[in-house]
Amino acid sequence: MKYDYKAVEAKWQKVWEDEKTFHVEIDHKKPKFYALVEFPYPSGAGLHVGHPRSYTALDVVSRKRRKNGYNVLYPMGWDAFGLPTENFAMKNHIHPAIVTKSNVDHFRSQLKALGFSFDWDREINTTDPEYYKWTQWIFLQLYKHGLAYKKEMNVNWCTGCKCVLANEEVVNGVCERCGSPVVRKVKSEWMLKITEYADKLIDGLDGVDYIERVKTSQKNWIGRSHGAEVDFSLKDKPEKLTIYTTRPDTLFGVTYMVLSPEHPYIDQYKDEIKNWDDIVAYREMAAKKSDFEYQGDVYKVKTFYEITKLERNDLFVYESVPGTVAEHFLVSDEGVEFSVEGAKDAQITVQLEDDTDYEVYVDGVAVGSMKTNMSGKLSVSVELEEGTAVKVKAVKRA
Repeated sequence: MKYDYKAVEAKWQKVWEDEKTFHVEIDHKKPKFYALVEFPYPSGAGLHVGHPRSYTALDVVSRKRRKNGYNVLYPMGWDAFGLPTENFAMKNHIHPAIVTKSNVDHFRSQLKALGFSFDWDREINTTDPEYYKWTQWIFLQLYKHGLAYKKEMNVNWCTGCKCVLANEEVVNGVCERCGSPVVRKVKSEWMLKITEYADKLIDGLDGVDYIERVKTSQKNWIGRSHGAEVDFSLKDKPEKLTIYTTRPDTLFGVTYMVLSPEHPYIDQYKDEIKNWDDIVAYREMAAKKSDFEYQGDVYKVKTFYEITKLERNDLFVYESVPGTVAEHFLVSDEGVEFSVEGAKDAQITVQLEDDTDYEVYVDGVAVGSMKTNMSGKLSVSVELEEGTAVKVKAVKRA
């Protein structure tokens, strides 16, 4: 006998819906279990395979908990605000509310056809005024308590969508949605002062039942560190450069200072910079790089362009020169080995294990021990002679 899955599944899914099989009421007599999945953005393309992958796993757990006597809440909703919908609506002269409703209806029918045990009576939609009035209220409370503020910062700007993108939405320098070039741009953005709660967030991880790997990634993401802010004077200038360091004991070895391409001091003193056209060209190149651009998956390559100073002008102390090459990387569980070649001094930053001590060798000679920061970065300064390669090795200390 052939199994007519379409008929069988449709029959029982209708029974579940008619009898509200998965509807949940407040019942203090039963132990509670709250199963929550990330609400999808209802795009016009419908579900992709990643959606049912996570929903199925938690659906299995939810059904088992119900059999175990738990009062299970397993809701579904729609993270429905989005610029792709707005852009589609403008292009096709359709109100975005109509587009959103159509997409949500399509997503809902797909999820119901998959037979998930969601309580559809608790469905939410972030474009519903009854929902977002509460997110607006929360923002106002944050603002009143000084936890929401505006700040000018670098963002990934899509030249096609005309909006800000997360680093994960930038693929090979273009927008993953529309394929337009993405540039770095300074914009005034609303910020939430989550740093006020950094200690509480990290310390609270000790009391939750997470696997250790997840706790570690959370701590690294929060990025708490202890250090000091230090002011560097600019010769014959009233301004100062303020830097943050976790290793103030290394400040006596500072040989140069690096400024971000968009730093206001560069524009402020551009008349004193001989190679201004080169700096502008470098800015344009740097604007096309995202924060997460890596060469390989082990170390991050930092680019720079030297500012040519006026004679005897120490405004920007920059002893290294362009053209330094780091190559022949050999990575192991114990550390990293590579060669550096260039004309003068260089500083190479490699990505290793975070908060770990390493012994550093230059051409086989131990030059001291260094500790990576919470992000796992270790910077090594080397003296170079033109045409000569230097071998650098960083080995984890026992």
